[in-house]
Amino acid sequence: ENKIMQLQLKINKQSKDNQELSERLSVQERTHTTETDRQSREIENLRRSEQEARTKAETVPSLLERLSFLQHELENTHREKEDLEEQIQIHKEQTQRVIEELNIKNNFLSSNVDELNLKVSEQAQQLADIKSSSESSGQLEKELTEERSRYQSLLSEHLQLEERLKDLKEEMSLNIDSNKSNHKWTDSNYSSNYSDFSQSLNSAEGEDSSIQTEDESMSKVDLPILLKLQRRVKELEEENRSLWQQLDKREEAQQEKEKEEQKTVGTTELDLEKIKRHELESENKKLKQDLNELRKSLTSETSELAPPAPGSAPYNLLLEQLNSSNEELEMRKEEVLLLRSHMVRQEALKHRDSVFREGVKLELNEIPSLQDHERSSNIHTLNEDGELWLAYEGLKETNRLLECQMQEQERLHNESNGKLVEEMNKLRAEKEQQQKLLDQSLLLPEDARVDAALKHEITRLTSENLERMEQQEHQDKIVRKLKKQLKLYMKKVEEYEASSQQVNTSSVMSTPIRPVSIPRKEKEFQGMLEFKEGDTTRLFKNLIIDLKPRGAAVNFTPGLPAYIIFMCLRYVDYVNDDKRVISLLNSTISSIKGVIKRKGNDLEVVSFWLANTCRLMHCLKQYNGLETQNTAKQHEQCLVNFELSEYHHVLGDLAIQIYRQLIKCMENIILPIIVAGMLEHETIQGVLGSKPTGLRKRSSSFHEEAVTVEVLLQRLTFFHTTMSQHGMDSDLIKQVVKQQYYIICAVTLNHLLLRKDM
Repeated sequence: ENKIMQLQLKINKQSKDNQELSERLSVQERTHTTETDRQSREIENLRRSEQEARTKAETVPSLLERLSFLQHELENTHREKEDLEEQIQIHKEQTQRVIEELNIKNNFLSSNVDELNLKVSEQAQQLADIKSSSESSGQLEKELTEERSRYQSLLSEHLQLEERLKDLKEEMSLNIDSNKSNHKWTDSNYSSNYSDFSQSLNSAEGEDSSIQTEDESMSKVDLPILLKLQRRVKELEEENRSLWQQLDKREEAQQEKEKEEQKTVGTTELDLEKIKRHELESENKKLKQDLNELRKSLTSETSELAPPAPGSAPYNLLLEQLNSSNEELEMRKEEVLLLRSHMVRQEALKHRDSVFREGVKLELNEIPSLQDHERSSNIHTLNEDGELWLAYEGLKETNRLLECQMQEQERLHNESNGKLVEEMNKLRAEKEQQQKLLDQSLLLPEDARVDAALKHEITRLTSENLERMEQQEHQDKIVRKLKKQLKLYMKKVEEYEASSQQVNTSSVMSTPIRPVSIPRKEKEFQGMLEFKEGDTTRLFKNLIIDLKPRGAAVNFTPGLPAYIIFMCLRYVDYVNDDKRVISLLNSTISSIKGVIKRKGNDLEVVSFWLANTCRLMHCLKQYNGLETQNTAKQHEQCLVNFELSEYHHVLGDLAIQIYRQLIKCMENIILPIIVAGMLEHETIQGVLGSKPTGLRKRSSSFHEEAVTVEVLLQRLTFFHTTMSQHGMDSDLIKQVVKQQYYIICAVTLNHLLLRKDM
């Protein structure tokens, strides 16, 4: 039993150990499976990375091509951006100048306004003084009226007292008649009464006299003062009126000046706004195109800017070009090796000749040595002609050359590998950034996606722009140096030609002179006219403002001012001065507009400048570098540094404006004679029917010539000759003639329909 129990315990222990071992095995199997899965995943990831690396290595040439294409496009955009920035800067400077001029004028006007305000304040003070004096005169008049009323009241009292005195006298006479014979008491009473009355009367008369004297003195004193005050008031009123009139005149003159300034400023602002509008429209179009391309590249999976896929036609074409270039490079290397080996052989032959000469010298000097003899005998026994030595030297040189070439190739290979690694790192960084942007853009709406993509593209382009700017600066420096060298060489060539001509002339002068017809050499003119910056105003004054069309049409070739302006423009383009180009074109347009504005009623002036404006516009269009029908010489003379297509529209608008003014001038000349020449005049009697006698018959005293159809034809021929003398385009002349024909027909038909006797 004990043994059985022991065996039972052993069996239990073994079962427990087996269970533990089985658990450990299961755990190890699980870990093994997880490790195998992880390793398989890593292997798959490595395979994918290898495939991606292969695909990237395949797409490297396409990416390089795309990079070069984008670099080219970026250079173009950078140039356009610089041109636009320069134009904007010029426009800003011009607007700043105009603003400064306007500020100066405003300051001048404000000073004038301040002076006028001072004068107005002085006049207001004078008016206040006048008002105070008028108020004082009014008070004096009131006092006078009061004194006059008092005087009238005193006069009325005086009259009453006189009437009372008369009454008393009558009573006294009655009392005297009734009491003639009588008593002393009555007499005494009468005497007392009479004395009282006389006293009262005397007192009244004294008061009256005093009042009269006072009134007379007051009137004597007040009348001259009043007259003076009235005169002063009238003078002040007249001065006030004159001052108000002067102020109104000054205000009107100021308003007229402001209107004229506003007109001039308005015209300049309109021209600037037109140019700005054209520039902004072109910029908007370019920006819209760029934005549409970016949107297409972001939204569409297979965009045009994507690199060419392997196996496609452009990819195969690029591979063929690359293989052909590699083959050519290998051919060139072989040619270089052959040439270098040939040079080494020639040097070896020279060395052999020198050695042979030294041996001859030694034999002549009879200093032979045994070693030299043995060496020469050995060399001659090995190779009598020395070909082995030459071949050995050639092989050494070729080995050296091959080693140098290998080192150079290794260096170039390392450099190219380093560049490719850098580009790969850049592309990886860009890819990671784009992946991040894509992950972010998937979460954002469509507008936010486009904005984020645009921001990323802008940052990339700015970084590339900076690099391109540095490269362009370096290239500009090289171009300047080359231009200077070219100018020096041109001067040397001219000096050499002049010296050769002088030598030829001296040799000709030494020979006897014979009457020979000397042909003139054909000289190639550059077609430019050099001028300084300070001569622009004088140039345009003599060429446009003060030029008389009649003398220019008779003495000069037609379209000469336009050709001179274009020659100046070609010189400025050759110098590459954008400020002078813009100032030249703007000043020509403004000066032509000024001439048309001042002499718009003169037919010859309008026709002359219409022809020259069209000629200048045609020259700009022909020599802009885009015409396919130009000759080789004309292609050489095209504008190089500037693209002036925007000014074509400005000159076209100016030509249309001048054309309308020309038609208006012709209408003003023709309209008064159309009815008289076409309707009222009869070449054959009785053709147009009888007309009332009062209208048809003219008095014999009217000696002027009758207006006929011939007069109308003379005017039309005058128009045609002036236009043809000024060198106007035939199509434009036809258009003008058609316009006049339509005007004549319309006016005659209108008058025929409105006549009463029809």
